[in-house]
Amino acid sequence: MGECVRQWWPLVAGALATTGLLLGAYLGAAREPGAATLAVRGKAPPDGSLQNKAADAADAGTAGTGAAGAGRTGAVARERPMSSYTTRFTPGEPRVRNIELAAEMLDGHIVAPDRTFSFNGVVGPRTKSRGYVPAPAIMGSRMVNDVGGGICQVSSTLFNAVFRAGLDIRKSRAHTLYMPEYPEGREAAVSYPELDFTWRNDTGRPVRIQVDYTASSLTVGLYGERRYQVRSKTSGRYAVEPHGTGVGRGRKCVPMAGRKGFKIDVWRTLLDDGRKVRREKFHTEYLPQAKVKCV
Repeated sequence: MGECVRQWWPLVAGALATTGLLLGAYLGAAREPGAATLAVRGKAPPDGSLQNKAADAADAGTAGTGAAGAGRTGAVARERPMSSYTTRFTPGEPRVRNIELAAEMLDGHIVAPDRTFSFNGVVGPRTKSRGYVPAPAIMGSRMVNDVGGGICQVSSTLFNAVFRAGLDIRKSRAHTLYMPEYPEGREAAVSYPELDFTWRNDTGRPVRIQVDYTASSLTVGLYGERRYQVRSKTSGRYAVEPHGTGVGRGRKCVPMAGRKGFKIDVWRTLLDDGRKVRREKFHTEYLPQAKVKCV
């Protein structure tokens, strides 16, 4: 089972007791997003960091599982840009191949009204036979090389677009380790088939997913009819924990620079014509990342 996260029960029992997580030591809990203009594949998109920051500022102010009863054909009636988000990566990294494969599976997918989208249901297994390659993946409080590693960049980029679009997030979990590619507390870890990211199209209209990538960026956009306006707020880091050091051996070892652990909270408020519909809280606990040297 290759992913950006992976179960390893014997080695994470201590972490589970410490964090109170029952699903596995690759989890935390939580989530945010971008603007509207998407790039044509192969051409550089607008600066993702500026795009995301502009949309984040707007948020702070005002602003069937599997196939999901959808498909990859047909136009969405009265289609409009709902939201988008861009993340970046280093060109040539092994995970880029995995990101591209998952992006191709998602691009053009249409989620029918009142149907639930499943990331694992749409993308499917991440195996060598389907073209996925070994890349760094989270295992407990460490990184290892595993088939399909890095695919969580796709699920987390999609999560942020869904978060900003005000869609109904049904099931999502954050990594136990903080990854700077995503906003703090705003991400969705996946592992086939157990750990999934799901959301429901509660807009009353079809929602189309558009995915574009370049050699160094990934952009996910959603098109349809927005139902809610979104406001969001993120706490500061708290309960900060220092990181230790470690030594790894073997081909699967991935060097790590070391990062402190911390807790963080994100709130999303949904508004209908300016009136508050509901407020949601996403709580995340990131474990310390040891500074690891591979020998």
